[in-house]
Amino acid sequence: MESIAELIENLPGPSEPSSIMPSSMAAVCSLSKLKPLLALELESRLLQALLNRMYTLGTGQDTIHFRTLYINYSQSLDILLRGLLTETPTVEKLQHLLEHVHPSLLSNNTQERARAVQTSAALLQFATSLPGFDTSSAFSKAGEFVLQLGLCVSHPASDISRHARGGIYWLYWLLLQKRGLNTREAPEVPGRAP
Repeated sequence: MESIAELIENLPGPSEPSSIMPSSMAAVCSLSKLKPLLALELESRLLQALLNRMYTLGTGQDTIHFRTLYINYSQSLDILLRGLLTETPTVEKLQHLLEHVHPSLLSNNTQERARAVQTSAALLQFATSLPGFDTSSAFSKAGEFVLQLGLCVSHPASDISRHARGGIYWLYWLLLQKRGLNTREAPEVPGRAP
Protein backbone atom coordinates (compact mmCIF):
# COMPACT_ATOMS: atom_id res chain seq x y z
CA MET A 1 0.00 0.00 0.00
CA GLU A 2 2.82 2.38 0.83
CA SER A 3 4.39 1.68 -2.58
CA ILE A 4 1.10 2.50 -4.31
CA ALA A 5 0.81 5.75 -2.36
CA GLU A 6 4.38 6.66 -3.31
CA LEU A 7 3.77 5.83 -6.98
CA ILE A 8 0.69 8.07 -7.10
CA GLU A 9 2.38 10.89 -5.20
CA ASN A 10 5.31 10.85 -7.63
CA LEU A 11 3.28 11.00 -10.83
CA PRO A 12 4.09 14.17 -12.77
CA GLY A 13 1.90 17.26 -12.11
CA PRO A 14 -1.59 17.56 -13.62
CA SER A 15 -1.47 14.64 -15.95
CA GLU A 16 -3.53 13.23 -18.72
CA PRO A 17 -5.50 10.11 -17.85
CA SER A 18 -3.68 6.80 -18.04
CA SER A 19 -4.24 3.28 -16.75
CA ILE A 20 -1.99 3.89 -13.70
CA MET A 21 -4.68 5.49 -11.54
CA PRO A 22 -7.52 2.99 -12.14
CA SER A 23 -5.07 0.11 -11.70
CA SER A 24 -3.78 1.64 -8.47
CA MET A 25 -7.33 2.11 -7.16
CA ALA A 26 -8.20 -1.49 -8.07
CA ALA A 27 -5.10 -2.72 -6.23
CA VAL A 28 -5.97 -0.64 -3.16
CA CYS A 29 -9.54 -2.02 -3.27
CA SER A 30 -8.28 -5.59 -3.40
CA LEU A 31 -5.60 -5.12 -0.78
CA SER A 32 -7.91 -3.25 1.59
CA LYS A 33 -10.05 -6.37 1.90
CA LEU A 34 -7.18 -8.09 3.69
CA LYS A 35 -7.15 -8.10 7.47
CA PRO A 36 -6.21 -6.19 9.50
CA LEU A 37 -7.87 -3.07 8.13
CA LEU A 38 -5.73 -0.45 6.47
CA ALA A 39 -4.12 1.92 8.97
CA LEU A 40 -5.98 5.24 9.05
CA GLU A 41 -2.81 7.25 8.40
CA LEU A 42 -1.92 5.20 5.30
CA GLU A 43 -5.53 5.30 4.12
CA SER A 44 -5.49 9.10 4.44
CA ARG A 45 -2.23 9.31 2.51
CA LEU A 46 -3.65 7.15 -0.29
CA LEU A 47 -6.91 9.09 -0.41
CA GLN A 48 -5.13 12.45 -0.54
CA ALA A 49 -2.90 11.28 -3.39
CA LEU A 50 -5.73 9.65 -5.37
CA LEU A 51 -8.20 12.49 -4.93
CA ASN A 52 -5.60 15.12 -5.78
CA ARG A 53 -4.75 13.28 -9.02
CA MET A 54 -8.37 12.62 -9.84
CA TYR A 55 -9.52 16.19 -9.31
CA THR A 56 -6.59 17.84 -11.06
CA LEU A 57 -6.58 15.71 -14.20
CA GLY A 58 -5.57 17.57 -17.31
CA THR A 59 -8.43 18.23 -19.65
CA GLY A 60 -6.50 17.01 -22.67
CA GLN A 61 -8.23 16.72 -25.95
CA ASP A 62 -11.93 16.09 -25.67
CA THR A 63 -11.67 12.71 -27.32
CA ILE A 64 -13.53 9.47 -26.82
CA HIS A 65 -10.32 8.01 -25.35
CA PHE A 66 -10.04 10.82 -22.77
CA ARG A 67 -13.71 10.60 -21.80
CA THR A 68 -13.50 6.82 -21.46
CA LEU A 69 -10.45 7.06 -19.19
CA TYR A 70 -12.11 9.76 -17.10
CA ILE A 71 -15.22 7.61 -16.66
CA ASN A 72 -12.93 4.72 -15.70
CA TYR A 73 -11.23 6.97 -13.10
CA SER A 74 -14.57 8.05 -11.66
CA GLN A 75 -15.92 4.51 -11.47
CA SER A 76 -12.69 3.25 -9.86
CA LEU A 77 -12.80 6.04 -7.29
CA ASP A 78 -16.46 5.30 -6.46
CA ILE A 79 -15.67 1.59 -6.07
CA LEU A 80 -12.70 2.36 -3.82
CA LEU A 81 -14.64 4.75 -1.57
CA ARG A 82 -17.60 2.38 -1.37
CA GLY A 83 -15.28 -0.49 -0.52
CA LEU A 84 -13.64 1.47 2.28
CA LEU A 85 -17.05 2.47 3.67
CA THR A 86 -18.36 -1.10 3.37
CA GLU A 87 -15.42 -2.40 5.44
CA THR A 88 -16.34 -0.03 8.27
CA PRO A 89 -19.98 1.02 7.68
CA THR A 90 -20.19 3.84 10.22
CA VAL A 91 -20.93 7.56 10.22
CA GLU A 92 -17.43 8.09 11.62
CA LYS A 93 -15.87 6.38 8.57
CA LEU A 94 -18.16 8.30 6.19
CA GLN A 95 -17.08 11.55 7.83
CA HIS A 96 -13.42 10.54 7.47
CA LEU A 97 -13.87 9.86 3.74
CA LEU A 98 -15.84 13.07 3.13
CA GLU A 99 -13.17 15.11 4.93
CA HIS A 100 -10.80 14.13 2.12
CA VAL A 101 -13.28 14.99 -0.64
CA HIS A 102 -14.77 18.23 0.64
CA PRO A 103 -11.77 20.61 0.45
CA SER A 104 -12.10 20.41 -3.34
CA LEU A 105 -15.67 21.72 -3.11
CA LEU A 106 -14.16 25.13 -2.41
CA SER A 107 -11.79 25.02 -5.38
CA ASN A 108 -11.81 27.87 -7.88
CA ASN A 109 -11.36 25.25 -10.60
CA THR A 110 -14.87 24.38 -11.82
CA GLN A 111 -13.77 20.96 -13.08
CA GLU A 112 -12.25 20.04 -9.70
CA ARG A 113 -15.34 21.28 -7.87
CA ALA A 114 -17.64 19.31 -10.19
CA ARG A 115 -15.68 16.12 -9.58
CA ALA A 116 -15.68 16.65 -5.80
CA VAL A 117 -19.40 17.37 -5.51
CA GLN A 118 -20.23 14.35 -7.68
CA THR A 119 -18.00 12.09 -5.55
CA SER A 120 -19.47 13.45 -2.32
CA ALA A 121 -23.10 13.01 -3.42
CA ALA A 122 -22.46 9.48 -4.71
CA LEU A 123 -20.80 8.45 -1.43
CA LEU A 124 -23.63 9.93 0.65
CA GLN A 125 -26.22 8.16 -1.48
CA PHE A 126 -24.33 4.87 -1.14
CA ALA A 127 -24.20 5.25 2.65
CA THR A 128 -28.00 5.57 2.83
CA SER A 129 -28.41 2.23 1.05
CA LEU A 130 -25.65 0.33 2.87
CA PRO A 131 -27.16 -2.51 4.93
CA GLY A 132 -26.16 -2.30 8.57
CA PHE A 133 -24.85 1.25 8.28
CA ASP A 134 -24.18 2.35 11.87
CA THR A 135 -25.35 5.89 12.56
CA SER A 136 -24.68 5.77 16.31
CA SER A 137 -21.27 7.50 16.25
CA ALA A 138 -20.85 11.28 16.24
CA PHE A 139 -21.24 13.17 12.96
CA SER A 140 -19.60 16.38 14.11
CA LYS A 141 -18.87 17.70 10.62
CA ALA A 142 -22.42 17.31 9.25
CA GLY A 143 -23.14 21.05 9.48
CA GLU A 144 -19.88 21.88 7.73
CA PHE A 145 -20.69 19.40 4.94
CA VAL A 146 -24.16 20.93 4.49
CA LEU A 147 -22.60 24.39 4.29
CA GLN A 148 -20.01 23.32 1.72
CA LEU A 149 -22.60 21.57 -0.43
CA GLY A 150 -25.00 24.48 0.05
CA LEU A 151 -22.43 26.86 -1.41
CA CYS A 152 -22.43 24.72 -4.55
CA VAL A 153 -26.23 24.68 -4.98
CA SER A 154 -26.29 28.07 -6.70
CA HIS A 155 -23.28 27.32 -8.90
CA PRO A 156 -23.95 28.31 -12.53
CA ALA A 157 -22.88 24.86 -13.78
CA SER A 158 -26.07 22.78 -13.66
CA ASP A 159 -24.28 19.49 -12.92
CA ILE A 160 -22.55 20.99 -9.86
CA SER A 161 -25.83 22.45 -8.62
CA ARG A 162 -27.74 19.20 -9.20
CA HIS A 163 -25.14 17.02 -7.45
CA ALA A 164 -24.93 19.49 -4.54
CA ARG A 165 -28.71 19.34 -4.08
CA GLY A 166 -28.52 15.55 -4.21
CA GLY A 167 -25.69 15.51 -1.66
CA ILE A 168 -27.68 17.68 0.74
CA TYR A 169 -30.71 15.44 0.26
CA TRP A 170 -28.73 12.28 1.10
CA LEU A 171 -27.01 13.98 4.02
CA TYR A 172 -30.42 15.03 5.38
CA TRP A 173 -31.64 11.44 4.91
CA LEU A 174 -28.68 10.16 6.96
CA LEU A 175 -29.31 12.70 9.72
CA LEU A 176 -32.95 11.60 9.93
CA GLN A 177 -31.78 8.00 10.11
CA LYS A 178 -29.29 8.93 12.84
CA ARG A 179 -32.05 10.47 14.96
CA GLY A 180 -34.30 7.46 14.44
CA LEU A 181 -36.82 9.49 12.46
CA ASN A 182 -36.31 7.58 9.27
CA THR A 183 -36.32 3.80 9.35
CA ARG A 184 -37.38 3.17 5.78
CA GLU A 185 -34.97 2.41 2.98
CA ALA A 186 -33.68 5.42 1.10
CA PRO A 187 -35.80 6.13 -1.97
CA GLU A 188 -34.56 6.78 -5.45
CA VAL A 189 -35.56 10.36 -6.15
CA PRO A 190 -35.54 11.18 -9.86
CA GLY A 191 -34.11 14.61 -10.60
CA ARG A 192 -32.76 15.07 -7.07
CA ALA A 193 -30.53 12.06 -6.70
CA PRO A 194 -26.93 12.31 -7.94
